This record gives sequence, structure tokens and C-alpha cells, in this order.
Amino acid sequence: MKRFMQARGERNPLGRIRVRPRPPLRGSALGTLGFCTRWAVDRHGTGPEWLEVTEVDLRLHRLPQGLRGLRIAQISDLHCSNTVSGPYLARCIERINRLDPDLVVLTGDYITYDLHGRYRSKVTSLLGRLRSRGGVYACLGNHDYGTNLPARQRPLLLRRLTDGMQQSGIRILRNESAQVDFGGQPLWLVGLGDLWPGDFFPRRAFAQVPAGETALALVHNPRGVDRMEGSGASAVLSGHTHGSRVAHASRPPWKARRRPYPAGLYEVGGIQLYVNRGLGRIGRARLGARPEITVFTLR
Repeated sequence: MKRFMQARGERNPLGRIRVRPRPPLRGSALGTLGFCTRWAVDRHGTGPEWLEVTEVDLRLHRLPQGLRGLRIAQISDLHCSNTVSGPYLARCIERINRLDPDLVVLTGDYITYDLHGRYRSKVTSLLGRLRSRGGVYACLGNHDYGTNLPARQRPLLLRRLTDGMQQSGIRILRNESAQVDFGGQPLWLVGLGDLWPGDFFPRRAFAQVPAGETALALVHNPRGVDRMEGSGASAVLSGHTHGSRVAHASRPPWKARRRPYPAGLYEVGGIQLYVNRGLGRIGRARLGARPEITVFTLR
């Protein structure tokens, strides 16, 4: 594995990342402590804000001419909960719509610990406001499965979330693919289930994708890329890390480990991987890891 992007604005042979310079003023203190409020996002998108809009030139091998210049917006890890306010997420969605992308993709963890479904209904309503010419596509994250909730309740709560998202016009891809046409040229989107609940099946997900076609994989946990060699993915878009370089164990012996892909652009086994820092937080301090909307331009 080779890391191509460390500092903002640094160039690399695969693509170029441009981060719009916005000083983290109002809302930055709460954001650093792990809470997201409406003060993190400027209402008109012209003033200082904690949210970052990161623009990435994504250079893909054998990209058809008809797909060059396509703009895809990615958001991840909304974590709609008592630490991430509805007005904050609403402003983030307004910002995406103002960016006028050709396609919007979502890469999991739409809620946090939501036993009673309160936040599931809220986040599906908010996500229904997203607009793009090519539609909105999504994969699932570990929190969406309810991995920290009683096992007997998980299937029902997951179904409530996925049904609500689909009713809001969002196509959920769970170990399956979808073809989106732009000017007669197909772009394949492949959504994987999450690693933690054991719902990760690349062979099944890519089964319908013709060899040699451009395919973008939506994978919540970036560690999934280590199991995707030979899958046919042109690039993998992920989240999960919130920009943290260290992962802490959720059970004894409570050991911390260094993440191989904390944030940004990588190449892993010939596949490009981008790790989005996420929009939401779960009440944990995150120094220097601002919430992010990523806009890819295919080259």
C-alpha cells in the first residue's frame, strides 16, 4: 500500500485534491469536542465555517470520454443523534444541492445508537432532500446494522432505516450493483455490506458488472479494500474513520491500533481508495479532522 496524499493541496500522479480554504471559526469548538451544530455550516456557503468541501480530481484508468468531467458528491457518517443536530445536517444537505453534482453517494452510518427509531425517521427525511441528476445511492455502515444493540432487535431496526431511505428516493446497494447512464455511457455503482456484522461479499456485489466497465464501489469501512483485489473496482469510496489515525477497541483488552487508511486518497493493490472524514461526530474529540463533503471530478 502506498499513501499518495498526506498534506492538503499536495499533488500526486493519480489526481489532485483541492481543499477550499475556510477558517474554522464559529462552531469549531463544539466540532472539535465531537458535537455538530448549525453554526458549523454557513447558511449561504460564502462565509467562514467548520465544514470543509474537498474537491478531488479522480483519475481512473480506461475512463470513457463520456464520463470525463462527471462530478460526484460523497458524504458519510452523518450519525444523526443527540450529538449531531438536525439543523446542522439540513444545512449540509443544502450545501450539497448548491454544489449541483451529477450524482450523490452515501457511505454509511446514518444514525448512531438508535434503539427506538427516532433518529432513523429524522435522517431519512433529511436525506430525501438531496438532489442530483443521476440520483442518490448508498451503502450501509456498522451503526446502521445496530451492532451495539440487542441482536433480536437489529433486523427490524435495519429494515426501518432502509425502507425509509428507499421511500425517500435513495437506492440502497447491499452487496449489489446498479448501472447509471450519463449521455449513453454507463457508470456502475457497487455497494458492499459492512465488514463488522459479516455482511461483506464482493463477488456477489460485482457479479453483474461487465469486465472492463468503470465501477465505483461504496464501502463503509476502508479496510474492505484489502479484500477487493481483482474485484474490478475502479475506485473505492469509504468513510468510518472520522479522520482518526487511531482505532480504539470496543471490548477488552482495550488496545488501540493505528489505522492504515485514516483519511484522504490512497492506492491499494491497484485500486484507488478515498476515505471521507464524515459529517457527524459521536461525542469524541477530533483534533484537526473537520467534517467533510467530498466532490470528485472524474478524469
